[in-house]
Amino acid sequence: MSMNLSAKLDELQRGDRHLETTVALCEIRTQLQELTKSVESCQSEVSEVKRDMVAIKHELDTVQQVKEEIEELREYVDRLEEHTHRRKLRLLEQGLTAFLSYAIFAAVLGMLQFGYNTGVINAPQGNIEYFMKDVYKSRYGQDLPDDLVKTFYSVVVSIFAIGGMLGGFGGGMVANKFGRKGGLLLNNILGITGGCLMWCTKLASSYEMLFFGRFIMGVNCGLNTSLVPMYISEISPLNLRGGLGTVNQLAVTVGLLVSQVLGIEQILGTNEGWPLLLGLAVVPALLQLLLLPICPESPRYLLITKQWEEEARRALRRLRASNQVEEDIEEMRAEERAQQSESSISMLELICSPTLRTPLIIGIVMQLSQQLSGINAVFYYSTDLFESSGLTPESAKFATIGIGCIMVIMTLISIPLMDRMGRRTLHLYGLGGMFIFSIFITISFLIKEMIDWMSYLSVVSTLCFVKFFAMGPGSIPWMITAELFSQGPRPAAMSIAVLVNWIANFLVGIVFPSMKSALENYTFLPFSVFLALFWIFTYKKVPETKNKTFEEILALFRHGNGRASFRDSRLYGESTAQLSKEKSPSEEDNASTSNTNL
Repeated sequence: MSMNLSAKLDELQRGDRHLETTVALCEIRTQLQELTKSVESCQSEVSEVKRDMVAIKHELDTVQQVKEEIEELREYVDRLEEHTHRRKLRLLEQGLTAFLSYAIFAAVLGMLQFGYNTGVINAPQGNIEYFMKDVYKSRYGQDLPDDLVKTFYSVVVSIFAIGGMLGGFGGGMVANKFGRKGGLLLNNILGITGGCLMWCTKLASSYEMLFFGRFIMGVNCGLNTSLVPMYISEISPLNLRGGLGTVNQLAVTVGLLVSQVLGIEQILGTNEGWPLLLGLAVVPALLQLLLLPICPESPRYLLITKQWEEEARRALRRLRASNQVEEDIEEMRAEERAQQSESSISMLELICSPTLRTPLIIGIVMQLSQQLSGINAVFYYSTDLFESSGLTPESAKFATIGIGCIMVIMTLISIPLMDRMGRRTLHLYGLGGMFIFSIFITISFLIKEMIDWMSYLSVVSTLCFVKFFAMGPGSIPWMITAELFSQGPRPAAMSIAVLVNWIANFLVGIVFPSMKSALENYTFLPFSVFLALFWIFTYKKVPETKNKTFEEILALFRHGNGRASFRDSRLYGESTAQLSKEKSPSEEDNASTSNTNL
């Protein structure tokens, strides 16, 4: 209430002595006071509203700023996606160079060593058993019981797998400490040592030396099965990674075939020649020791693990035969950023990681699908298997050589298919074919006594069984385990997967003779069950990794492990085709030139 109005009311109240007037004036004064308070309250509320409006305006400005930042970020993401798109197209155009071919040849000598020592023990079984009997009798003056002879020979076969377990398990540590190339070079010392021990076993009249030599050679081959696929996957261009990864299996099959050919009686499969047959395992080791030093270390190991960018660039320039290696460097940096949280990971951390658990399970089951398919039963005991199906010993040995030839031919055929059809598709075809022909093998065993020509059905079914193995399960487990993991966890993952592979290898080698005696004609039935289970797992759980960068494969498991994401990943080949359609004419010309060179 204003001072003038209050003074006038006071004056009016003093001037008028009537009671009613005084009361009325008091009421007016009271109402005016309340009105004044209301006006003051309104003024306060107006001030608050003004402050709120200022705050709202500030928030609107902030929202507008955030909106502008989001638009800028969206534009940046679009540019980044376009840049990634173009970078990947350039990566997909890289071809096979002469020096890359040389490096891969030098590396896969380790897998040739593995194949040779897997198959070399098959043909001279009778000669080795005769040698052990002879040594035992010369020592103790009595004959070695037949069941103990079989046990000793099973040890010769299976101790190779025990060494492989140790070598495979230590592969990750060796790869991290000495590098992929450095580990392979050091591993050749074991190869030479093991080969010399086996070579001299008859000269020393010691079957213990044969056991120890096979064990050392197993450690050597175990390290090779971990280091060689890792090295090849890390030096190969994106668009050739599948085909070049299959060269691993090609080397294994060539080693198998060479061992089978040399093991026939006309060459080294004799009482005098079998020590040399086993001792020739020093040749791949010596050859790799001569050839590999010229090759560069894995660029991914140099850049991501050692942080030696200039050395990585030099290695890439040699491998790609070009100074334009920025796309490869960017792809490695993207992989490094994607796996920063797992840059240094132990086996325990790998097992406990929720993100990496699914790819680890897939890698382990893929390794089991290779070994528990029954293929090693064929490799280790094919000669005996063919003889039991009705073939003569001579025919059985030549049928075993046929297995090696089929393996080499089918592996060669699968090399171009690996980057066209994809890993998952070929693995499904391989497992499915093996399942069908394992049933045929069982049927031929059951009725071979009633129908004479069923022994030939057994041979044909076994060869077809091997053919489908070479199409997918032979090479894909080694390759896909290296592809499913980024640089940090890859060595630990390879160690675990290779360990599982060798454990299964050992179990098949040691159990199969007893299983064959117990099940007789139904020997391959357990393998049929395993093949069916592995086919279902592959169909439901294994993603397609064809033409995927390591960064994209890691993102697949990081952002969703459900079946929907796997289903999308199977269609990746379609998205690659769409990318190819978007190429410019010049890019298409470059791609066609690259393919022609390849």
